[in-house]
Amino acid sequence: MGSRLITTWNEYDSAIQELLDLAPSRLDIFDEDLSALRLEAAPRVAALRALLAAPSHDRQLRIVVRKRDFACQYSPHLMNLLTLYAPLLTIIHSPPHLDRLGDCLMIADDRHALVRFHRDQPRARLIVDDAGECAPYAQRFAEVLGEGGDPLSSTTLGL
Repeated sequence: MGSRLITTWNEYDSAIQELLDLAPSRLDIFDEDLSALRLEAAPRVAALRALLAAPSHDRQLRIVVRKRDFACQYSPHLMNLLTLYAPLLTIIHSPPHLDRLGDCLMIADDRHALVRFHRDQPRARLIVDDAGECAPYAQRFAEVLGEGGDPLSSTTLGL
């Protein structure tokens, strides 16, 4: 279908919802801390829940964050989904050597993607229904995931 350039935060926010509304069975996210994605908004929680609860055998939600605090402290719905749908949902805190990376990725079914070029700017590219255009970003996510990291848990351990 093609791609379009996103230049404002409002357009970026709309593009996130547009990508989620495509009802993917697999979603990969690489982000600074998830705050700009507003995954706690009701329509987004519903979309993530629908993805994870779908009858598809290949459903999966993989999230890699460079900073874990926002997800752990300010994302109770996401942490609840982690409790309910592990191992279909994984959230990984990336290793420190990836902190310098500035891009943010959302890739749905390796056919749709939202790529923010720098974590501090809204400038992004939305790709819809184009596996060829998404391939380099899917490869990049695979490389980030391959670097390892610490899985987040929905339970807090302590003494």
